[in-house]
Amino acid sequence: MSGPGGGASRRPLSAGQRRIWFLQTRDPEDTTLNTCAVFRLRGAVDAARLRAAIDAVAARHEILRSTYLSDAEGEPHRVVRADAAPAWQESDISELPQASRARRLEVLVRRAAARPFDPTTESPLRCLLIRTAATEYAFALITHAIGWDDDSWPLFCDEVTHTYDNTPTEPNPAAVVGDSGVTGGEVAHAYGNTAAEPNLDAIVGDSSFTGGEVAHAYGNTAAEPILGAVVGDSGVTGSEVAHAYGNTPTEPNLGAVVGDSGVTGAGDAVEHGGMTADGGAVDDGVEYWRRVLRPLPQPLELPGRTVPPGSGSPRAGRRSRGLSAESVDRAEGFARAQGTTLFAVLLAAYDVLLHRYTAATDFLVSVPVSLRAGNEGIGYFGNSLLLRAAVRPTDTFAELTAAVGAAVAAARTHRGVGIDRVVREVNPERGGGRDGLEQLVRTAFGVRDRLPRFAFDGLASELLEFGSPGTRIPLSLTVILDAAGARVEAEYQADLLEDRIVEQVLTHYVRLLETAPAQPRRRIGDLDMFGGEDRAGILARSHGELVASEPTTLVALFERSVARAPDATALVSAADGDREYTYDGLDRRANRLAHGLIRRGVGPEDVVGLRLTTSVDFVVAVLAVLKTGAAYLPIDPAYPAERIDRMVADAHPRFVLGHEEMRAAENAAALPDTAPTDADRVRPLRPDNLAYVIYTSGSTGTPKGVPVAHAAIAEHVAGFCAEWGMQARDRLLQSSSVSFDASLLDLFVTLTLGACLVVPKPDAFRDIPYVADLISRCGVTVLHMVPSLLRTFLMLPEVNQWRALRHVPVGGEALHGEVADRFAGVFDAELRNHYGPTEAVVSATHLTVEGPQGTRIVPIGHPNRNVYVYLLDERLQLVPAGVVGEIYLGGTQLARGYLRRTGATAERFVADPFQPGRRLYRTGDLARRNVRGELEFLGRADEQVKVRGYRIELGEVEVTVASHPAVAQCVATAVPDKAIGTVLAAYVVPAADADVDIDAVRAHAAAVLPEYMVPSAFAVIDEIPLTEHGKLDRRALPRPAPASVELYREPVTATEIRLAELFAQLFGADRVGADDSFFDLGGHSLLAARLLARIRAEFDVEIGVRVLFETPTVGGLAALVEAAAARNTPLEVG
Repeated sequence: MSGPGGGASRRPLSAGQRRIWFLQTRDPEDTTLNTCAVFRLRGAVDAARLRAAIDAVAARHEILRSTYLSDAEGEPHRVVRADAAPAWQESDISELPQASRARRLEVLVRRAAARPFDPTTESPLRCLLIRTAATEYAFALITHAIGWDDDSWPLFCDEVTHTYDNTPTEPNPAAVVGDSGVTGGEVAHAYGNTAAEPNLDAIVGDSSFTGGEVAHAYGNTAAEPILGAVVGDSGVTGSEVAHAYGNTPTEPNLGAVVGDSGVTGAGDAVEHGGMTADGGAVDDGVEYWRRVLRPLPQPLELPGRTVPPGSGSPRAGRRSRGLSAESVDRAEGFARAQGTTLFAVLLAAYDVLLHRYTAATDFLVSVPVSLRAGNEGIGYFGNSLLLRAAVRPTDTFAELTAAVGAAVAAARTHRGVGIDRVVREVNPERGGGRDGLEQLVRTAFGVRDRLPRFAFDGLASELLEFGSPGTRIPLSLTVILDAAGARVEAEYQADLLEDRIVEQVLTHYVRLLETAPAQPRRRIGDLDMFGGEDRAGILARSHGELVASEPTTLVALFERSVARAPDATALVSAADGDREYTYDGLDRRANRLAHGLIRRGVGPEDVVGLRLTTSVDFVVAVLAVLKTGAAYLPIDPAYPAERIDRMVADAHPRFVLGHEEMRAAENAAALPDTAPTDADRVRPLRPDNLAYVIYTSGSTGTPKGVPVAHAAIAEHVAGFCAEWGMQARDRLLQSSSVSFDASLLDLFVTLTLGACLVVPKPDAFRDIPYVADLISRCGVTVLHMVPSLLRTFLMLPEVNQWRALRHVPVGGEALHGEVADRFAGVFDAELRNHYGPTEAVVSATHLTVEGPQGTRIVPIGHPNRNVYVYLLDERLQLVPAGVVGEIYLGGTQLARGYLRRTGATAERFVADPFQPGRRLYRTGDLARRNVRGELEFLGRADEQVKVRGYRIELGEVEVTVASHPAVAQCVATAVPDKAIGTVLAAYVVPAADADVDIDAVRAHAAAVLPEYMVPSAFAVIDEIPLTEHGKLDRRALPRPAPASVELYREPVTATEIRLAELFAQLFGADRVGADDSFFDLGGHSLLAARLLARIRAEFDVEIGVRVLFETPTVGGLAALVEAAAARNTPLEVG
């Protein structure tokens, strides 16, 4: 584009302006660079005089009369136009009813603030004056970051005030533009969070809205503030305001006109404060940032949702909390005592908060800084510092504050190095349409010492709203030390962070500011960020219903059922032609065997091995062993001989009964069929005696015996029966292997209720059609299984015949939402999701699954009756809602420990820090509690999958891939690759009669998931391998073909060849391959503009900046260029 014509002059851009220009060019619909301030004016406002004052200020500051163009090489420049002025609009809604006025006002302000700026044609300032009553107005100012920073606000407000008060003007005949035809019923919700936005009824006459109140509905000018004065004596004045990147207050303008003499400010200079126009700096500054930031820390993982790529301008939400004067005074006193700054203390507290919320010990915080030297006018004079936080939980708060203060001082010394230059030096991975800085920065922090205000003579003025429609930073925290009072504000991406989580963040930050400076020698990991009420709430949610219950035994529970209904059917043996066994008959047979074992010396605390398959014999043997007072040890005959030998050697059973040994014991002599009593037993049976021992491999692969007492399993059974509401008429299918703890649920819940247990043939679940027929034939009403098996059953046409089904408890692995939704589409039955390890007696939590679940992993719910479920960090501190913690389980339903493994027992069964004298089981599982109080299971702590530094939630990947129409099931896992490290692999099972197009499935995932969560390797398999217990067997998955890594692929097509030449010219490379990436070669925002200009000139095709970011390789771009040329359409940002 050619230079300006008559009446205009051309100016170079500062480094900060270049970045803002690039961001707006990348996405022309972006409004995160807008800031809106809304003032209420009361009194006789002279609209024409006010507009004249605005125009007069614009005449003195050429930045307000500037637009931005680029030349044929893509080089941007600023054009100053003598005849330009800020946009002005007036509306009068004073005649509307009050409620309609409020709605109309909201529409007008939202619409103006949410409209993107076009820097090529618009001034960076829009003005909207809305009359809301006879002597009351709303005055909205919308600015764009390319010509405005936070320090511009007081300059502008002061100049407008002075001009308005001292320079009366003639009315401007072109003042009123109208209200754009917005009807009274329109309510715009363009951005922000409705709950966080002020009540705009206040603007139209609500006298309860006091002059000191400031509402913050959206965005973040205030969220990204000052480093000057608070930080130290580096020459930055107290009025300087720092600006976190990507927001209006973030990227100020170095091109301001100080007066109307035509002398320009720093925007015309090639250097300012050590920063060159292309973002460079002196060598020692660059070296400093290279040394501090390499290697890059892993991205900070905030407690939020997954944001899909290409989501445009993330909607901003805002919340705030008051900060007491005592807290500020205490922080200032601590800073003086430490010989540091208040800013260092405030930032150190934020670092502690981030550590406690993410468990990260090494992360980046963006701190905005002003580059003003003191005499600049309105404009953008900002940069961002990437401060690296090193937070060790064993350090004291005093030690952390000292380290933060030193880091801030060192970073300020090198603040002149442009943020773009810093990003180029560390070259983070990019994807999903993001630039490098967005990959690095997840949070920002700042301090602000004033808010915009007018002081017109004869007019009352107050600030009502201040902020931006959107934000590029997921979470920014700002401490405002305004004369009206101190407070903390949070700006956040509302699509990522839930409002209640942000409110909680603010509460905990305020709490840390109250406690940390008062306890500077206390370790960071032990600092209390919960108040008494907050802590009490977390503890109350950490247990289920607490019911006083008398300890009992499984024997007592069963014998009560026998006494209630001796002739009721207890068992149906499918292996014996559906033969039925009554409670009385089952009891008598078990009694005879029990007496035989007692005669052989078996009693309480002994162990008897049962090497039996799923059968009536197994049920009889279990009851018989329990009646002796001994504990049973289930041994699956299908286990490898070596495993069986280890279990027997470790458990030291008195006897091991197989089917033959059992027959021999029963037939050895005439035995009574009456129930044994303590008088018959070797020793009395008590509730604290051992009931069973089950072996679990755990993470080591070495079987460990888990001994559980009667009281623990009996309490679990009683609670399960009470919470489920099952009845004696129910029929349960024994669906688990006898050596799996889930079999306890099938067996003891049934026999405690007096219900009927349907016993299938051994290994029945390897024959799915057999089981499907059995469920229908026997009228099964309760079916307990793992989600993998449930998914398989839901694919069968026979499931529609299971009309008797009433309850389906699932557990043992993650329940995918799509499985739950499919279940709801087939059955009216109740589906419950359970979680619990063997060491905590089968199940510790439950969730009744209701409503659509979509693509999420179904939560594991709430603690069971009399069960405690704590989420704790590595120092056994409670974690807040939304924060990942390790699951610790407590209550009466705990195993004794590990059989003959004192070391392992001491490691896993620890003292309860909240209830002295009690124990907790440390599960090694991770979870978080959502804002609804539900627990969300996240997997094993020692099996967390990370790819390129990002933690991957495999369940989310699996659900997303499986939602493709051609995919029936998906399993995701991390696979080591020698060439490129860990890769994310997806195994897919095709849907019926479907051919899986891997490219289509990958594109489907990429449209929903962030780039780092999209599998890079796919494999199509016939079925998902399952263990003998029906769980997913990841070890049986075939190894996918290794990801191929070609160091160089020759460009083939004419477009590829020419693009490779353009790349080579741009980067000064000898050769560029078809798979070489713009960013891997060293590309950045400025070079992106040049490359796209050359592509435009070479191919007559318009490629959007975001397209380049999403498709940065030569080959990928070539395909897009050819497609665009064929359609003769531009590839702009969608």
